[in-house]
Amino acid sequence: MISIKRPLAAIIFSLCASTAIAGTAGLTGKYVGDYQMTVRTTTNQTMAKTVQNYRWVWDFDAKTATINPGFIRSHMALIPIAYAAHQPTTIDDNGDGTYTVHYIFQAYNPLFGFPSSQTSTTFEITDTGFGLDIKTLDTDSNGVPGSAIYGIFPFDIELDWQGSAN
Repeated sequence: MISIKRPLAAIIFSLCASTAIAGTAGLTGKYVGDYQMTVRTTTNQTMAKTVQNYRWVWDFDAKTATINPGFIRSHMALIPIAYAAHQPTTIDDNGDGTYTVHYIFQAYNPLFGFPSSQTSTTFEITDTGFGLDIKTLDTDSNGVPGSAIYGIFPFDIELDWQGSAN
Protein backbone atom coordinates (compact mmCIF):
# COMPACT_ATOMS: atom_id res chain seq x y z
CA MET A 1 0.00 0.00 0.00
CA ILE A 2 2.81 2.40 0.80
CA SER A 3 4.38 1.90 -2.62
CA ILE A 4 1.13 2.96 -4.27
CA LYS A 5 0.65 6.04 -2.08
CA ARG A 6 4.14 7.42 -2.63
CA PRO A 7 3.96 7.46 -6.43
CA LEU A 8 0.44 8.90 -6.24
CA ALA A 9 1.60 11.57 -3.81
CA ALA A 10 4.55 12.37 -6.09
CA ILE A 11 2.24 12.73 -9.09
CA ILE A 12 -0.15 15.00 -7.18
CA PHE A 13 2.74 17.09 -5.85
CA SER A 14 4.28 17.49 -9.31
CA LEU A 15 0.94 18.52 -10.81
CA CYS A 16 0.39 21.09 -8.06
CA ALA A 17 3.97 22.36 -8.33
CA SER A 18 3.78 22.78 -12.11
CA THR A 19 0.45 24.57 -11.79
CA ALA A 20 1.86 26.90 -9.14
CA ILE A 21 4.72 28.08 -11.36
CA ALA A 22 2.75 28.48 -14.57
CA GLY A 23 1.64 31.93 -15.63
CA THR A 24 -1.88 32.86 -16.63
CA ALA A 25 -2.53 33.09 -20.37
CA GLY A 26 -4.95 35.55 -21.94
CA LEU A 27 -5.00 38.24 -19.25
CA THR A 28 -7.32 41.18 -19.83
CA GLY A 29 -7.97 44.42 -18.01
CA LYS A 30 -5.83 47.04 -16.33
CA TYR A 31 -3.72 46.39 -13.23
CA VAL A 32 -1.70 48.79 -11.07
CA GLY A 33 1.04 47.69 -8.72
CA ASP A 34 4.61 48.01 -7.57
CA TYR A 35 7.93 46.57 -8.65
CA GLN A 36 11.56 46.34 -7.67
CA MET A 37 14.42 45.79 -10.09
CA THR A 38 17.85 44.23 -9.84
CA VAL A 39 20.55 44.89 -12.43
CA ARG A 40 22.87 41.92 -12.88
CA THR A 41 25.75 41.19 -15.18
CA THR A 42 25.37 38.34 -17.64
CA THR A 43 27.53 36.32 -15.23
CA ASN A 44 24.95 36.91 -12.44
CA GLN A 45 26.88 39.51 -10.44
CA THR A 46 24.47 41.97 -8.78
CA MET A 47 25.43 45.49 -9.89
CA ALA A 48 22.53 47.59 -8.60
CA LYS A 49 19.07 47.41 -7.04
CA THR A 50 16.14 49.77 -6.75
CA VAL A 51 16.09 51.79 -3.55
CA GLN A 52 12.35 51.36 -3.00
CA ASN A 53 9.20 50.05 -4.69
CA TYR A 54 8.09 51.89 -7.82
CA ARG A 55 4.72 51.90 -9.62
CA TRP A 56 3.83 50.11 -12.83
CA VAL A 57 0.59 49.80 -14.79
CA TRP A 58 -0.27 46.81 -16.96
CA ASP A 59 -3.04 47.37 -19.52
CA PHE A 60 -3.55 44.05 -21.27
CA ASP A 61 -6.44 45.39 -23.36
CA ALA A 62 -4.33 48.23 -24.80
CA LYS A 63 -1.23 45.95 -24.84
CA THR A 64 0.87 48.54 -23.00
CA ALA A 65 2.80 48.72 -19.77
CA THR A 66 3.84 51.89 -17.98
CA ILE A 67 6.90 51.46 -15.78
CA ASN A 68 7.55 54.49 -13.61
CA PRO A 69 11.18 55.61 -13.50
CA GLY A 70 13.19 55.17 -10.35
CA PHE A 71 16.63 55.01 -8.79
CA ILE A 72 19.07 52.17 -8.43
CA ARG A 73 21.86 52.00 -5.89
CA SER A 74 25.16 50.43 -6.84
CA HIS A 75 28.27 49.66 -4.84
CA MET A 76 30.14 51.42 -7.68
CA ALA A 77 28.37 54.79 -7.30
CA LEU A 78 28.25 57.24 -4.41
CA ILE A 79 24.69 58.31 -5.13
CA PRO A 80 21.67 56.47 -6.58
CA ILE A 81 21.40 56.48 -10.37
CA ALA A 82 18.12 57.38 -12.06
CA TYR A 83 16.75 55.12 -14.77
CA ALA A 84 13.69 54.90 -17.00
CA ALA A 85 11.89 52.39 -19.19
CA HIS A 86 10.80 54.80 -21.89
CA GLN A 87 7.39 54.74 -23.54
CA PRO A 88 6.00 53.27 -25.59
CA THR A 89 6.22 49.94 -23.84
CA THR A 90 4.26 47.28 -25.65
CA ILE A 91 3.11 43.91 -24.34
CA ASP A 92 3.08 40.74 -26.43
CA ASP A 93 0.92 37.93 -25.00
CA ASN A 94 2.93 34.79 -25.78
CA GLY A 95 -0.15 32.61 -25.17
CA ASP A 96 1.45 30.48 -22.46
CA GLY A 97 1.25 32.69 -19.36
CA THR A 98 4.32 34.66 -20.39
CA TYR A 99 4.29 38.22 -21.68
CA THR A 100 7.09 40.09 -23.43
CA VAL A 101 7.43 43.83 -22.88
CA HIS A 102 9.43 45.92 -25.41
CA TYR A 103 10.92 49.23 -24.25
CA ILE A 104 13.99 51.49 -24.20
CA PHE A 105 15.95 51.26 -20.96
CA GLN A 106 18.07 54.27 -20.01
CA ALA A 107 20.41 54.93 -17.09
CA TYR A 108 20.92 58.60 -16.26
CA ASN A 109 24.60 58.33 -15.45
CA PRO A 110 26.62 61.26 -16.84
CA LEU A 111 29.90 59.36 -16.39
CA PHE A 112 28.80 56.92 -19.08
CA GLY A 113 26.93 59.35 -21.36
CA PHE A 114 23.37 58.49 -20.24
CA PRO A 115 23.37 55.10 -22.01
CA SER A 116 20.17 53.61 -23.39
CA SER A 117 19.19 50.50 -25.28
CA GLN A 118 16.15 49.04 -26.99
CA THR A 119 15.40 45.83 -25.11
CA SER A 120 12.66 43.46 -24.04
CA THR A 121 11.85 41.47 -20.93
CA THR A 122 9.72 38.35 -20.78
CA PHE A 123 7.63 37.96 -17.65
CA GLU A 124 5.75 35.06 -16.16
CA ILE A 125 2.53 36.69 -14.95
CA THR A 126 0.23 34.67 -12.73
CA ASP A 127 -3.27 35.66 -11.63
CA THR A 128 -3.26 34.46 -8.02
CA GLY A 129 -6.90 35.35 -7.40
CA PHE A 130 -5.68 38.25 -5.25
CA GLY A 131 -3.85 40.08 -8.05
CA LEU A 132 -0.97 39.44 -10.39
CA ASP A 133 2.40 37.98 -9.43
CA ILE A 134 5.00 39.21 -11.94
CA LYS A 135 8.47 37.68 -12.39
CA THR A 136 11.20 38.12 -14.98
CA LEU A 137 12.20 34.96 -16.85
CA ASP A 138 15.65 33.96 -18.03
CA THR A 139 15.03 34.13 -21.78
CA ASP A 140 18.61 33.56 -22.93
CA SER A 141 19.15 30.46 -20.73
CA ASN A 142 22.30 31.78 -19.03
CA GLY A 143 20.98 31.39 -15.48
CA VAL A 144 20.29 35.12 -15.04
CA PRO A 145 16.71 36.46 -15.08
CA GLY A 146 16.24 38.88 -17.98
CA SER A 147 17.51 39.40 -21.50
CA ALA A 148 21.12 40.40 -22.05
CA ILE A 149 21.98 43.93 -23.14
CA TYR A 150 25.46 43.87 -24.65
CA GLY A 151 27.98 46.66 -25.23
CA ILE A 152 25.91 49.66 -24.10
CA PHE A 153 26.45 49.93 -20.36
CA PRO A 154 29.79 49.60 -18.50
CA PHE A 155 29.00 45.87 -18.14
CA ASP A 156 26.79 43.55 -20.15
CA ILE A 157 23.61 43.54 -18.05
CA GLU A 158 20.24 41.90 -17.54
CA LEU A 159 17.24 43.55 -15.87
CA ASP A 160 15.30 41.49 -13.33
CA TRP A 161 11.92 43.11 -12.59
CA GLN A 162 9.79 41.57 -9.82
CA GLY A 163 6.46 42.77 -8.49
CA SER A 164 2.72 42.55 -8.30
CA ALA A 165 -0.37 44.39 -9.47
CA ASN A 166 -4.09 44.48 -8.63
